[in-house]
Amino acid sequence: MSVESAKRLSLRERRQVSTRNDLIQSALAVIAETGTSDLSSVTVGKILTDSGMARATLYAHFPGGREELLAAAYQRVAHQFLDNARSAIESSGGEKLNWTQRVEAYAEALLAVSADKGIGYFYNISGPQLLGFSKERGVGSTGVFTAFSAELQIGTREGKLPTGSSEPLAVLLAGSLRDAGIQVALNPDSAGQLLGAFRFLLRSLNETHDAS
Repeated sequence: MSVESAKRLSLRERRQVSTRNDLIQSALAVIAETGTSDLSSVTVGKILTDSGMARATLYAHFPGGREELLAAAYQRVAHQFLDNARSAIESSGGEKLNWTQRVEAYAEALLAVSADKGIGYFYNISGPQLLGFSKERGVGSTGVFTAFSAELQIGTREGKLPTGSSEPLAVLLAGSLRDAGIQVALNPDSAGQLLGAFRFLLRSLNETHDAS
């Protein structure tokens, strides 16, 4: 929610948004604390204990209960990961970077989330299964694909890539990054090696001068 939008909300509405955000943050705190692949251990009781709120408050904001709250928590992680990537790009020079460097920022942000105890497994493995994202893109995957497609179009205009290849390559790169995230969630120590391999792929693409 933008600052301008928040200013237009009434005091009651701002409190509702704040309470909802606190519940989402408590859900993420419990997920991180348990550090487990078993989401059944992330109970409503534990979330309420962390937040200090009543059960009625949780269900007033999330009528679907635990599953609806976990879905909102999953979306929060996705938005935060995308925001982190965009912020890293801006702080490093934005448009002054080449397209591969901007794509790398998304890879770094995703693998950082993936290596985060509990949260990484939730975002990459448990969450998609819980929310039914195994056959469709979620917010994070859609954001990555859109960003990659736009950056690869720049590579095409620069003559580095074949005409019409930006979307297929975006599918392949986004898919490989998603698999890397899954691997890092299972084994955080693999993050550096996988990031290095992803960078190698990007630089190999950028060094290709035959766009035929």
